[in-house]
Amino acid sequence: MKMKRKALLAAVLALCLAAVSLSACGSNSQGTSGSSSANVKVVKVGVDTVSMPNAYVGEDGKPAGENYEVMKLVDELLPDYEFQFESVAQETVLAGMDAGTYQVGIFNAFRNPTREEKYLFPKYPVSGGIRGLILPANLKDKFSDGTAEEVLTTFATLGLHMVPTAPGQSSLDMFQEFNKNHDVQINYEVAEEVDVSTSIRYIAEGRYDGAQFLKSNYTSVVETVDPDGKTFFQNFSDGGFGTWILYTKNQEALVKAVDEAMKKLYEDGTMAAISVKYYGENVFKYIDGFEFQDVEPNKDYKG
Repeated sequence: MKMKRKALLAAVLALCLAAVSLSACGSNSQGTSGSSSANVKVVKVGVDTVSMPNAYVGEDGKPAGENYEVMKLVDELLPDYEFQFESVAQETVLAGMDAGTYQVGIFNAFRNPTREEKYLFPKYPVSGGIRGLILPANLKDKFSDGTAEEVLTTFATLGLHMVPTAPGQSSLDMFQEFNKNHDVQINYEVAEEVDVSTSIRYIAEGRYDGAQFLKSNYTSVVETVDPDGKTFFQNFSDGGFGTWILYTKNQEALVKAVDEAMKKLYEDGTMAAISVKYYGENVFKYIDGFEFQDVEPNKDYKG
């Protein structure tokens, strides 16, 4: 009887020890998982839908483009952050940042005083290029190389009409500033954003006479949109600059981390390789004094 009782007690004790062990393991597993999850900060990112080839919606309905590809790589380099991308119109990106819905805005943003006051700019640009006007080919002999002011003066003097530009666009800032300082005026309207492909079609059809874009925007789509060569691109000789990802004012730590990741992508030639992939050239060469403007593209990049 005693033997049976001892055996029973031993069995109960073994079961208890097993239960305690399993409970401890479960507790450790949850603790580790919870700790890891708690350390990863989710970042909501608004991505423009029509900024070809920088940020747009792909055929699969998901975000695509050069800006997006760069920021996906940045996300992979930052284990403490998880970027969640959402495709929305540029106006919604900015409104969402102002409302706290998004912490990051991707739309190949130009730098201007208004944005510098409202948002954080990182140290490194996400892209670059040279600005200019898309114009009708039949006016090519009317234009010559010159600064933005000189080319716009020619445009205004000829009484030409710009494709409508949207609030918040750098082109609108440019046209307003020009008209404020010149007797001859640029004709334009403020309306919904018109993408580069549509702008090229409008100009080729004669509906409008010009639109301000980056050369890379134009060259990325012109062969498809304007195969007959009814338009051309007139550079501004002083038009080289960078474009940016925007961050809300409370994201200083994130911006610092992103800059560290971007520096790695610049140093190993990944940024130059992505530029060649989307624009056919290293657009960072146009940014005067930029420390990475002459880095060769990374031939091993397969993105």
